[in-house]
Amino acid sequence: MPTRLFTLVAVVVVLASGGCSGAGETGDEPPEPPESPETQPVVDGYSTQPARIYVDESRDDWASLSPRHVDPDGQGTDIERLSVAHSEEYLFLQLAVRPAINLQEDNDLTLYLDTDNDPTTGAQALGLGAELSWTFGERSGTVVRGGTTREVSHADIGLTTLPTVRSDTFEVALDRSAAPGGASLFEGDSLRIGLSSSGDRLPNAEGGLGYVLSEADLPLDAPTIEGPPGAALRLLSYNSVNNFDLGRSAIFDPERQPSFRRIFDAVGPDVIAFQEVYDQTAAETEEAAEGALGLSTEWTWAKRGADLVLGSRYPILEAHTIPGYETNRSAAFLLDAEAALGSRLVVVNMHPPCCNYGPDDGEPSRNAQRQQVVDGVLAFLRTLKQGEGPFPVAPNTPIVVMGDMNFVGSAQHPQTLRTGQIVNTDRFGPPVAPDWDGSPLLDTTPRQVASPLHTTWIDTESSFPPGRLDYAFVTDSVLEVVHEFVLHTPALPQDVRAAHGLQAADTRTASDHLPVVIDVAPR
Repeated sequence: MPTRLFTLVAVVVVLASGGCSGAGETGDEPPEPPESPETQPVVDGYSTQPARIYVDESRDDWASLSPRHVDPDGQGTDIERLSVAHSEEYLFLQLAVRPAINLQEDNDLTLYLDTDNDPTTGAQALGLGAELSWTFGERSGTVVRGGTTREVSHADIGLTTLPTVRSDTFEVALDRSAAPGGASLFEGDSLRIGLSSSGDRLPNAEGGLGYVLSEADLPLDAPTIEGPPGAALRLLSYNSVNNFDLGRSAIFDPERQPSFRRIFDAVGPDVIAFQEVYDQTAAETEEAAEGALGLSTEWTWAKRGADLVLGSRYPILEAHTIPGYETNRSAAFLLDAEAALGSRLVVVNMHPPCCNYGPDDGEPSRNAQRQQVVDGVLAFLRTLKQGEGPFPVAPNTPIVVMGDMNFVGSAQHPQTLRTGQIVNTDRFGPPVAPDWDGSPLLDTTPRQVASPLHTTWIDTESSFPPGRLDYAFVTDSVLEVVHEFVLHTPALPQDVRAAHGLQAADTRTASDHLPVVIDVAPR
């Protein structure tokens, strides 16, 4: 590393360590970056920017950092801005493009990393010798080592991208310990970066952008499994993946049940919202819960819709099916939570259609189907607030909306659920401000324990990289979220797993979705 670069590293470390206090603070809308931001200091063609980044769909923790390169001059998919940062564990990128795209589908945006900083090795592209080439929209890439090209998956390179919906800004994380084919992906402390699409490249000059992986001792502000003393009630949302060949949800699989039991023992939920319990009844779920899953016999259970089951240590007073798209319906449950919250509690469990394939003949697109399911929930909340719902609730009764939302296409879906901006007004009526005080719902955005990632779905066998599919929204005018987390047991330190009776493979064994947990208290 050049001498002048050591000085640059020291300066940027000081700036980064003191400039990220906004991480984790969220407002209604993320701050817009300046039109012509000052880019990172570059010495001898290299920059560095150690920073504690959380991959959470927010721009907050990037706001105090400088982009590496700004280049708004392309056609088609215009690559406008690249920001780069790193920790000891990850290389982080923030990409700004125009127009908005779905990063995981239908684009040819390609990342090139010359990880040994040698233009004579690797694949020749953009004046780089790229050890890694990854095309986001094709969800595939290659690694070149010793003249041999090897196809790699997202799991091979430890790739995470958010959001999973259409956007003009994306966060990308690459695991610095990744070793595809047994060889370390990041060989040294410097690399070069390039991007291309059918309409643009970044940078325009050959040779990419130099970046140094300097020392980055940045403690992780990690959530814990234990809730704070002020927590009153703990809710858990869990897609317990259904095996259609066997006709049963994973919570009924004897090989998976020990992992589920350890997870429930460690988390200690008061309410569980299950998705993908298609072939079993509420009574059968209760039998498994009280037996192999180790939950209390005092819990009550109810099922509505095709696959939505709720279990609660507090009595379930009523249950209702919420219209959506054909059989894709949501479920509402009224709980007597007086002992915990001093009031009743409404829990809405959701599971809109997945994926973006199709549509079949005569069917609307998957995006349109999901929008109808989301619109239906907002219409239900409107009638509930007006005192015209299927069960009566007093004003200011806390409401939690959670589930596997499958938000992988239109950004309108989470926008509608949060703000009440109903799209299909001809069927579901006018928009509604969903919280009791006329404000949006709070999107809780929990993060994995011991990780900077907010992803809730991981399938190493799928071509799709980890995503945030599972959500929890609350009426935060009357309900305070005092703690939240996503449980991913492989990310936990061994001493934490041991303290909670967990095994490294538990969440991977149980389901491809991760448990999403929120602790709430009366506001």
